[in-house]
Amino acid sequence: MKKNIFIVLLFVVIFTQEVKAVEKGDFHMNITTNLGHHAYIGSGLNGNFKKAGVGFIPGVTMNMDYAVSPYFSFGGWFTFSGKKYAEDLLKYRYFGVGVRGNFHIYQLISEKGNAKLDADKFDLYIPLHIGGGFKLKDKVSGSPFGGGVIVGSGVGATYYFVDNIGVNLETGYNEASYAKIGLSFKF
Repeated sequence: MKKNIFIVLLFVVIFTQEVKAVEKGDFHMNITTNLGHHAYIGSGLNGNFKKAGVGFIPGVTMNMDYAVSPYFSFGGWFTFSGKKYAEDLLKYRYFGVGVRGNFHIYQLISEKGNAKLDADKFDLYIPLHIGGGFKLKDKVSGSPFGGGVIVGSGVGATYYFVDNIGVNLETGYNEASYAKIGLSFKF
């Protein structure tokens, strides 16, 4: 019983705090759906748009960042996706892992520019990431396991509709996609 009361009180404290979108010491976790897909550098799929597909390829990405200041956060990422093409029997499962850093430009403009921006709920940032991408062995076409480097950047935005839960959108040459949309959680 005491354990249940403690958990309820913890959630009340977390969800009733008045905080900025990014503060030093915050831990952010984004769980997003990939919209558009790219593979790692040197995958053999890059440049062959017929096989790689640049449209919607289902996948998920999880980003975890720790704010070392209101303007910078660092963390890691993991992504997974796959695709099957009936016309040429190409089938692959793809995952990637790496590290990333974010420059929270909206927080800087709000604080240093004396602007009347809603920095408590909105965060605009520039992510920069590096990592590795891996294609698992293709059982249909027999192509072997492969891997390579993933490097890129883009622009992202998060809007917190409650203090610790928000919607997240990123676009650019991100971890494994050209665009991502999902939920953001702040701890």
